[in-house]
Amino acid sequence: MKKVVILILMAAGAYIVYDRVIKEKEVLEINADKQITTNQSMDINAPAITPSRYGMVRGTVKNISDNEVTNIVLKYKLNGEPVEARIDELEPGEQKNFATKSIMLKHQEVTFFLEEMSYE
Repeated sequence: MKKVVILILMAAGAYIVYDRVIKEKEVLEINADKQITTNQSMDINAPAITPSRYGMVRGTVKNISDNEVTNIVLKYKLNGEPVEARIDELEPGEQKNFATKSIMLKHQEVTFFLEEMSYE
């Protein structure tokens, strides 16, 4: 029984050391979603054309660290195509909105994910 208690205490101590010393602290909190727009062509004499669909990634980024963060680059994949957003600087606790460029969508199912994030 004594060995089990010592083992549990060692595991708890290792986790605390990992959590407080080794593990990287989060710096940015990112909330993003896709925005889809549709453009209709309006000409009475023209045949019906499938509307064009465009998409972009919009959201907010918040600095949750105690230091200023500069040169933030968020690289997303939107339907397999790379799009990115840039933010010059964020003070501690500051939150800013961001948006990527709009691209024409080729597929009905729209997917996106954060591919890479960099900052200084």
